[in-house]
Amino acid sequence: MTELDDTASVVLNTLSEVLGKPIGELRAREALATHGWDSLSSLEALSRLESRLAVTLDLRAFHAAHTVTALIDLVAGAATSNAGAGRRG
Repeated sequence: MTELDDTASVVLNTLSEVLGKPIGELRAREALATHGWDSLSSLEALSRLESRLAVTLDLRAFHAAHTVTALIDLVAGAATSNAGAGRRG
């Protein structure tokens, strides 16, 4: 399993918990709003993802991610950036 697969798994599990939907129902290209995504669920997911993956996500970019795929890409990018910063320090 790759780092991207691990990150995708954490994102999918988090979305499943927050939205109360089985992972199989979270279609990658479907708008999150179709699953009941709103400002409260967005902030809950943001908090859980930052905590679980030890990343800091840009709030504007997070709110601009309207699909599961976009959210995975955003979180994976932040995880990669944080890992690189940790190696430099």
